[in-house]
Amino acid sequence: MEITESIRTSFEEVKGHPLRSFFTLLGVMLGTLAIVVVMSVLDGVSAAVWEGMEDLGLDGVLVMSAKTPPDRLERAKQHLSRGIRIEDGKWFEGSELITALSPVGETRAVVTAGTVTRRVDVYGVTPAFATIKNRHTSAGRFISDRDDQNVAPVVVLGYKLKQQLFGGDDAIGQQINLGNRRLTVIGVGTEFNMKFVNDDDMRKETGGAYIPFSICQSMFGRASSISYVLAKAVTPEKSIDAEDEAARTYARAHHGIHDVHVENVGKEILKERGNIVQILRNWRIIFFAIAAISLVIGGVGIFSVLKISIGERLFEIGLRKSMGATDAEIFLQFLIESITLSVVGAAIGLGGGIGVVRLIAGVFPAGLPVSMFGLSVASGFAVSIGLLAGLYPSMTASRLQPVEALRA
Repeated sequence: MEITESIRTSFEEVKGHPLRSFFTLLGVMLGTLAIVVVMSVLDGVSAAVWEGMEDLGLDGVLVMSAKTPPDRLERAKQHLSRGIRIEDGKWFEGSELITALSPVGETRAVVTAGTVTRRVDVYGVTPAFATIKNRHTSAGRFISDRDDQNVAPVVVLGYKLKQQLFGGDDAIGQQINLGNRRLTVIGVGTEFNMKFVNDDDMRKETGGAYIPFSICQSMFGRASSISYVLAKAVTPEKSIDAEDEAARTYARAHHGIHDVHVENVGKEILKERGNIVQILRNWRIIFFAIAAISLVIGGVGIFSVLKISIGERLFEIGLRKSMGATDAEIFLQFLIESITLSVVGAAIGLGGGIGVVRLIAGVFPAGLPVSMFGLSVASGFAVSIGLLAGLYPSMTASRLQPVEALRA
Protein backbone atom coordinates (compact mmCIF):
# COMPACT_ATOMS: atom_id res chain seq x y z
CA MET A 1 0.00 0.00 0.00
CA GLU A 2 1.27 3.45 -0.86
CA ILE A 3 2.12 5.91 1.89
CA THR A 4 -0.60 8.29 0.71
CA GLU A 5 -3.18 5.52 1.03
CA SER A 6 -1.98 4.76 4.57
CA ILE A 7 -2.36 8.44 5.48
CA ARG A 8 -5.85 8.47 3.92
CA THR A 9 -6.97 5.47 5.96
CA SER A 10 -5.55 7.16 9.08
CA PHE A 11 -7.77 10.19 8.52
CA GLU A 12 -10.71 7.88 7.84
CA GLU A 13 -10.11 6.27 11.23
CA VAL A 14 -10.03 9.73 12.88
CA LYS A 15 -13.29 10.76 11.16
CA GLY A 16 -14.95 7.40 11.79
CA HIS A 17 -14.35 7.60 15.57
CA PRO A 18 -14.23 11.34 16.37
CA LEU A 19 -14.77 11.04 20.14
CA ARG A 20 -12.24 8.24 20.53
CA SER A 21 -9.77 10.10 18.34
CA PHE A 22 -10.22 13.29 20.39
CA PHE A 23 -9.41 11.62 23.69
CA THR A 24 -6.57 9.71 22.03
CA LEU A 25 -4.98 12.89 20.73
CA LEU A 26 -5.74 14.99 23.83
CA GLY A 27 -2.44 14.12 25.51
CA VAL A 28 -0.44 14.95 22.38
CA MET A 29 -2.36 18.21 21.89
CA LEU A 30 -1.87 19.35 25.48
CA GLY A 31 1.78 18.27 25.50
CA THR A 32 2.71 20.17 22.34
CA LEU A 33 0.65 23.19 23.42
CA ALA A 34 2.38 23.22 26.81
CA ILE A 35 5.87 22.98 25.30
CA VAL A 36 5.25 25.88 22.88
CA VAL A 37 3.70 28.11 25.56
CA VAL A 38 6.25 27.27 28.25
CA MET A 39 9.27 27.71 25.97
CA SER A 40 7.90 30.99 24.61
CA VAL A 41 7.12 32.36 28.08
CA LEU A 42 10.53 31.34 29.41
CA ASP A 43 12.21 32.98 26.40
CA GLY A 44 10.17 36.12 27.07
CA VAL A 45 11.00 36.09 30.78
CA SER A 46 14.68 35.51 30.00
CA ALA A 47 14.74 38.43 27.55
CA ALA A 48 13.01 40.71 30.08
CA VAL A 49 15.35 39.66 32.89
CA TRP A 50 18.49 40.24 30.81
CA GLU A 51 17.13 43.57 29.58
CA GLY A 52 16.51 44.55 33.20
CA MET A 53 20.05 43.50 34.12
CA GLU A 54 21.39 45.67 31.27
CA ASP A 55 19.30 48.60 32.52
CA LEU A 56 20.90 48.26 35.95
CA GLY A 57 24.11 49.39 34.28
CA LEU A 58 26.34 47.70 36.85
CA ASP A 59 28.32 45.19 34.77
CA GLY A 60 31.99 45.63 35.65
CA VAL A 61 31.25 48.73 37.75
CA LEU A 62 33.23 49.80 40.83
CA VAL A 63 31.89 52.32 43.35
CA MET A 64 34.48 54.32 45.31
CA SER A 65 33.43 56.27 48.39
CA ALA A 66 35.15 57.90 51.37
CA LYS A 67 35.79 55.89 54.54
CA THR A 68 37.68 56.24 57.80
CA PRO A 69 41.12 54.56 57.59
CA PRO A 70 41.10 51.28 59.55
CA ASP A 71 44.67 51.74 60.84
CA ARG A 72 45.22 54.02 63.89
CA LEU A 73 48.47 55.39 62.47
CA GLU A 74 46.77 56.23 59.17
CA ARG A 75 43.97 58.00 61.03
CA ALA A 76 46.60 60.11 62.80
CA LYS A 77 48.07 61.06 59.41
CA GLN A 78 44.72 61.51 57.65
CA HIS A 79 45.43 65.22 57.22
CA LEU A 80 47.91 64.23 54.51
CA SER A 81 45.00 63.09 52.34
CA ARG A 82 42.56 65.57 50.85
CA GLY A 83 39.91 62.87 50.34
CA ILE A 84 38.24 61.95 47.08
CA ARG A 85 38.70 64.70 44.50
CA ILE A 86 38.04 65.00 40.81
CA GLU A 87 41.80 65.52 40.36
CA ASP A 88 42.35 61.89 41.43
CA GLY A 89 41.29 60.88 37.93
CA LYS A 90 44.75 61.68 36.53
CA TRP A 91 46.19 58.77 38.55
CA PHE A 92 44.10 56.35 36.48
CA GLU A 93 45.29 57.63 33.10
CA GLY A 94 46.83 54.81 31.06
CA SER A 95 45.18 52.07 33.15
CA GLU A 96 44.64 48.83 31.23
CA LEU A 97 41.97 47.60 33.66
CA ILE A 98 39.80 50.69 34.20
CA THR A 99 38.37 52.28 31.05
CA ALA A 100 36.22 55.11 32.44
CA LEU A 101 35.92 57.13 35.64
CA SER A 102 33.19 59.56 36.70
CA PRO A 103 32.61 61.48 39.93
CA VAL A 104 28.95 61.60 40.96
CA GLY A 105 27.36 64.26 43.12
CA GLU A 106 24.06 62.90 44.41
CA THR A 107 21.61 65.12 46.29
CA ARG A 108 17.93 66.05 46.46
CA ALA A 109 16.42 69.30 45.26
CA VAL A 110 13.10 70.88 44.34
CA VAL A 111 12.33 71.06 40.63
CA THR A 112 9.62 73.27 39.16
CA ALA A 113 8.19 73.34 35.64
CA GLY A 114 5.22 75.64 35.17
CA THR A 115 2.80 74.84 38.00
CA VAL A 116 4.27 71.41 38.75
CA THR A 117 6.74 71.05 41.61
CA ARG A 118 8.56 67.91 42.69
CA ARG A 119 11.36 67.05 45.11
CA VAL A 120 13.68 64.75 43.20
CA ASP A 121 17.07 63.06 43.21
CA VAL A 122 19.71 65.05 41.31
CA TYR A 123 22.88 63.51 39.87
CA GLY A 124 25.84 65.71 39.00
CA VAL A 125 27.76 63.64 36.44
CA THR A 126 30.35 63.81 33.70
CA PRO A 127 29.81 62.35 30.19
CA ALA A 128 31.71 59.21 31.32
CA PHE A 129 28.73 58.36 33.55
CA ALA A 130 26.69 57.39 30.48
CA THR A 131 29.47 55.05 29.33
CA ILE A 132 29.92 53.45 32.74
CA LYS A 133 26.21 52.83 33.43
CA ASN A 134 25.16 52.30 29.81
CA ARG A 135 22.72 55.20 29.88
CA HIS A 136 20.95 56.48 26.76
CA THR A 137 18.31 59.07 25.97
CA SER A 138 14.88 58.47 24.48
CA ALA A 139 14.85 62.09 23.24
CA GLY A 140 17.54 64.74 22.87
CA ARG A 141 21.07 63.98 24.07
CA PHE A 142 23.09 63.30 27.19
CA ILE A 143 25.53 65.69 28.90
CA SER A 144 28.66 66.35 26.83
CA ASP A 145 32.24 67.37 27.67
CA ARG A 146 31.50 70.89 26.43
CA ASP A 147 28.52 71.16 28.80
CA ASP A 148 30.71 70.17 31.75
CA GLN A 149 33.65 72.39 30.79
CA ASN A 150 31.48 75.47 30.12
CA VAL A 151 29.32 74.97 33.23
CA ALA A 152 26.33 74.92 30.87
CA PRO A 153 22.94 75.31 32.61
CA VAL A 154 21.44 72.14 31.11
CA VAL A 155 19.63 69.11 32.48
CA VAL A 156 18.63 65.60 31.37
CA LEU A 157 15.35 64.47 32.89
CA GLY A 158 14.60 60.91 33.95
CA TYR A 159 11.82 59.27 31.92
CA LYS A 160 9.30 59.30 34.78
CA LEU A 161 10.17 62.86 35.84
CA LYS A 162 9.60 64.11 32.30
CA GLN A 163 6.11 62.55 32.35
CA GLN A 164 5.38 64.21 35.69
CA LEU A 165 6.57 67.66 34.60
CA PHE A 166 5.48 67.81 30.95
CA GLY A 167 3.14 64.86 30.37
CA GLY A 168 2.94 64.10 26.66
CA ASP A 169 4.43 67.43 25.58
CA ASP A 170 7.93 67.70 24.14
CA ALA A 171 10.36 68.60 26.95
CA ILE A 172 13.45 69.33 24.83
CA GLY A 173 14.30 73.03 24.99
CA GLN A 174 11.94 73.70 27.89
CA GLN A 175 13.07 75.61 30.99
CA ILE A 176 12.86 74.27 34.54
CA ASN A 177 13.93 75.59 37.92
CA LEU A 178 16.18 73.20 39.83
CA GLY A 179 17.23 74.38 43.26
CA ASN A 180 18.24 78.00 42.68
CA ARG A 181 19.17 77.59 39.00
CA ARG A 182 17.21 77.85 35.77
CA LEU A 183 18.17 75.01 33.45
CA THR A 184 17.35 74.01 29.88
CA VAL A 185 16.21 70.44 29.16
CA ILE A 186 18.50 68.86 26.57
CA GLY A 187 17.51 65.21 26.94
CA VAL A 188 15.13 62.64 28.40
CA GLY A 189 16.31 59.30 29.75
CA THR A 190 14.94 55.92 28.71
CA GLU A 191 12.22 53.90 30.39
CA PHE A 192 13.94 51.12 32.33
CA ASN A 193 12.61 47.57 32.19
CA MET A 194 11.70 46.96 35.83
CA LYS A 195 9.18 44.17 35.18
CA PHE A 196 11.41 41.41 36.52
CA VAL A 197 14.44 43.37 37.78
CA ASN A 198 13.35 46.09 40.18
CA ASP A 199 15.99 48.22 41.86
CA ASP A 200 15.82 51.32 44.09
CA ASP A 201 18.56 53.09 42.12
CA MET A 202 16.71 52.49 38.84
CA ARG A 203 13.52 53.97 40.28
CA LYS A 204 15.44 56.97 41.63
CA GLU A 205 17.17 57.60 38.32
CA THR A 206 14.00 57.38 36.22
CA GLY A 207 12.35 59.85 38.59
CA GLY A 208 15.43 62.11 38.91
CA ALA A 209 17.57 64.46 36.84
CA TYR A 210 21.17 64.53 35.54
CA ILE A 211 23.12 67.78 35.49
CA PRO A 212 26.77 68.51 34.52
CA PHE A 213 29.14 67.87 37.41
CA SER A 214 30.43 71.45 37.15
CA ILE A 215 26.89 72.78 37.68
CA CYS A 216 26.55 70.48 40.68
CA GLN A 217 29.75 71.97 42.14
CA SER A 218 28.56 75.53 41.65
CA MET A 219 25.13 74.78 43.15
CA PHE A 220 26.09 72.68 46.15
CA GLY A 221 29.72 73.58 46.81
CA ARG A 222 32.98 72.13 45.56
CA ALA A 223 34.05 70.56 48.85
CA SER A 224 31.00 68.34 49.24
CA SER A 225 30.12 67.83 45.57
CA ILE A 226 31.45 64.24 45.20
CA SER A 227 29.20 61.62 46.77
CA TYR A 228 31.08 58.72 45.15
CA VAL A 229 33.11 57.85 42.08
CA LEU A 230 32.10 55.27 39.48
CA ALA A 231 34.64 53.28 37.46
CA LYS A 232 34.24 50.74 34.68
CA ALA A 233 36.41 47.63 34.43
CA VAL A 234 37.60 46.71 30.94
CA THR A 235 35.47 43.51 31.18
CA PRO A 236 33.15 42.21 33.94
CA GLU A 237 35.52 39.28 34.45
CA LYS A 238 38.41 41.71 35.14
CA SER A 239 36.49 43.58 37.85
CA ILE A 240 38.41 41.91 40.71
CA ASP A 241 41.76 42.96 39.22
CA ALA A 242 40.35 46.44 38.59
CA GLU A 243 39.18 46.59 42.23
CA ASP A 244 42.70 45.85 43.48
CA GLU A 245 44.20 48.41 41.12
CA ALA A 246 41.70 51.10 42.20
CA ALA A 247 42.49 50.52 45.87
CA ARG A 248 46.26 50.74 45.22
CA THR A 249 45.90 53.82 43.02
CA TYR A 250 43.84 55.75 45.57
CA ALA A 251 46.26 54.80 48.36
CA ARG A 252 49.17 56.12 46.24
CA ALA A 253 47.26 59.29 45.36
CA HIS A 254 46.40 59.90 49.03
CA HIS A 255 49.96 59.48 50.36
CA GLY A 256 49.42 55.92 51.60
CA ILE A 257 46.20 56.71 53.47
CA HIS A 258 43.53 54.04 52.80
CA ASP A 259 40.55 56.36 53.13
CA VAL A 260 38.64 55.15 50.04
CA HIS A 261 36.31 52.16 50.07
CA VAL A 262 36.17 50.30 46.74
CA GLU A 263 32.94 48.33 46.29
CA ASN A 264 33.00 45.80 43.47
CA VAL A 265 29.36 45.92 42.37
CA GLY A 266 30.25 44.29 39.06
CA LYS A 267 31.43 41.14 40.84
CA GLU A 268 28.07 40.76 42.57
CA ILE A 269 26.21 41.34 39.29
CA LEU A 270 28.37 38.70 37.58
CA LYS A 271 27.50 36.25 40.37
CA GLU A 272 23.79 37.08 40.08
CA ARG A 273 23.91 36.51 36.33
CA GLY A 274 25.22 33.01 36.96
CA ASN A 275 22.43 32.38 39.49
CA ILE A 276 19.80 33.60 37.03
CA VAL A 277 21.14 31.30 34.30
CA GLN A 278 20.85 28.34 36.69
CA ILE A 279 17.32 29.29 37.79
CA LEU A 280 16.10 29.68 34.20
CA ARG A 281 17.69 26.35 33.28
CA ASN A 282 15.92 24.62 36.17
CA TRP A 283 12.60 26.16 35.13
CA ARG A 284 13.07 24.87 31.61
CA ILE A 285 13.80 21.35 32.85
CA ILE A 286 10.80 21.29 35.21
CA PHE A 287 8.26 22.67 32.75
CA PHE A 288 9.61 20.61 29.89
CA ALA A 289 9.30 17.46 32.03
CA ILE A 290 5.66 18.29 32.84
CA ALA A 291 4.87 18.84 29.16
CA ALA A 292 6.74 15.66 28.20
CA ILE A 293 4.56 13.64 30.60
CA SER A 294 1.47 14.83 28.67
CA LEU A 295 3.07 13.67 25.43
CA VAL A 296 3.92 10.29 26.92
CA ILE A 297 0.30 9.92 28.06
CA GLY A 298 -0.74 10.80 24.52
CA GLY A 299 1.61 8.09 23.24
CA VAL A 300 -0.04 5.54 25.53
CA GLY A 301 -3.42 6.61 24.12
CA ILE A 302 -2.20 6.14 20.55
CA PHE A 303 -0.79 2.71 21.47
CA SER A 304 -4.10 1.60 23.00
CA VAL A 305 -6.25 2.89 20.14
CA LEU A 306 -3.97 1.31 17.56
CA LYS A 307 -4.29 -2.05 19.32
CA ILE A 308 -8.08 -1.67 19.31
CA SER A 309 -8.03 -0.64 15.64
CA ILE A 310 -5.98 -3.73 14.72
CA GLY A 311 -8.45 -5.93 16.60
CA GLU A 312 -11.33 -4.38 14.65
CA ARG A 313 -9.56 -4.79 11.31
CA LEU A 314 -8.28 -8.37 11.52
CA PHE A 315 -10.37 -9.40 8.50
CA GLU A 316 -8.90 -6.54 6.45
CA ILE A 317 -5.38 -7.59 7.45
CA GLY A 318 -6.03 -11.24 6.58
CA LEU A 319 -7.61 -10.34 3.25
CA ARG A 320 -4.72 -8.07 2.26
CA LYS A 321 -2.16 -10.72 3.21
CA SER A 322 -3.98 -13.41 1.28
CA MET A 323 -3.88 -11.10 -1.76
CA GLY A 324 -0.09 -10.76 -1.55
CA ALA A 325 0.59 -7.92 0.91
CA THR A 326 3.93 -8.43 2.64
CA ASP A 327 4.67 -8.14 6.35
CA ALA A 328 6.60 -4.93 5.66
CA GLU A 329 3.59 -3.34 3.92
CA ILE A 330 1.24 -4.19 6.80
CA PHE A 331 3.82 -2.93 9.31
CA LEU A 332 4.31 0.32 7.39
CA GLN A 333 0.56 0.89 7.05
CA PHE A 334 -0.14 0.85 10.79
CA LEU A 335 3.10 2.67 11.69
CA ILE A 336 2.13 5.50 9.30
CA GLU A 337 -1.33 5.59 10.87
CA SER A 338 0.25 5.95 14.32
CA ILE A 339 2.55 8.75 13.18
CA THR A 340 -0.32 10.47 11.36
CA LEU A 341 -2.46 10.44 14.51
CA SER A 342 0.42 11.99 16.44
CA VAL A 343 1.03 14.61 13.76
CA VAL A 344 -2.65 15.58 13.72
CA GLY A 345 -2.60 16.00 17.52
CA ALA A 346 0.67 17.93 17.34
CA ALA A 347 -0.67 20.27 14.62
CA ILE A 348 -3.72 21.11 16.72
CA GLY A 349 -1.53 21.57 19.81
CA LEU A 350 0.94 23.81 17.95
CA GLY A 351 -1.89 25.96 16.62
CA GLY A 352 -3.36 26.24 20.10
CA GLY A 353 0.05 27.06 21.58
CA ILE A 354 0.66 29.86 19.06
CA GLY A 355 -2.80 31.25 19.85
CA VAL A 356 -2.17 31.23 23.61
CA VAL A 357 1.25 32.89 23.20
CA ARG A 358 -0.25 35.70 21.11
CA LEU A 359 -3.06 36.08 23.62
CA ILE A 360 -0.71 36.63 26.58
CA ALA A 361 1.92 38.62 24.64
CA GLY A 362 0.50 41.90 25.95
CA VAL A 363 1.70 41.08 29.47
CA PHE A 364 5.33 41.42 28.34
CA PRO A 365 6.68 44.94 27.69
CA ALA A 366 8.69 43.87 24.65
CA GLY A 367 6.04 41.44 23.38
CA LEU A 368 6.28 37.66 23.35
CA PRO A 369 7.50 36.00 20.16
CA VAL A 370 6.64 32.37 19.58
CA SER A 371 9.64 30.20 20.43
CA MET A 372 10.88 28.50 17.27
CA PHE A 373 12.88 26.16 19.45
CA GLY A 374 9.68 25.25 21.30
CA LEU A 375 7.89 24.57 18.01
CA SER A 376 10.74 22.36 16.80
CA VAL A 377 11.01 20.42 20.07
CA ALA A 378 7.25 19.93 20.33
CA SER A 379 6.98 18.74 16.71
CA GLY A 380 9.95 16.38 16.98
CA PHE A 381 8.79 14.97 20.31
CA ALA A 382 5.24 14.40 19.02
CA VAL A 383 6.41 12.55 15.90
CA SER A 384 8.81 10.46 18.00
CA ILE A 385 6.00 9.56 20.41
CA GLY A 386 3.81 8.48 17.49
CA LEU A 387 6.65 6.40 16.06
CA LEU A 388 7.45 4.65 19.34
CA ALA A 389 3.78 4.09 20.22
CA GLY A 390 3.12 2.48 16.85
CA LEU A 391 6.10 0.11 16.66
CA TYR A 392 4.77 -2.80 18.71
CA PRO A 393 1.14 -2.77 17.43
CA SER A 394 2.39 -2.47 13.83
CA MET A 395 4.79 -5.37 14.35
CA THR A 396 2.00 -7.47 15.88
CA ALA A 397 -0.28 -6.78 12.90
CA SER A 398 2.44 -7.60 10.38
CA ARG A 399 3.09 -11.02 11.95
CA LEU A 400 -0.52 -12.22 11.81
CA GLN A 401 -1.14 -15.30 9.70
CA PRO A 402 -3.72 -14.74 6.94
CA VAL A 403 -5.84 -17.77 7.90
CA GLU A 404 -5.95 -16.76 11.59
CA ALA A 405 -6.79 -13.18 10.72
CA LEU A 406 -9.63 -14.18 8.31
CA ARG A 407 -11.03 -16.67 10.83
CA ALA A 408 -11.05 -14.03 13.56
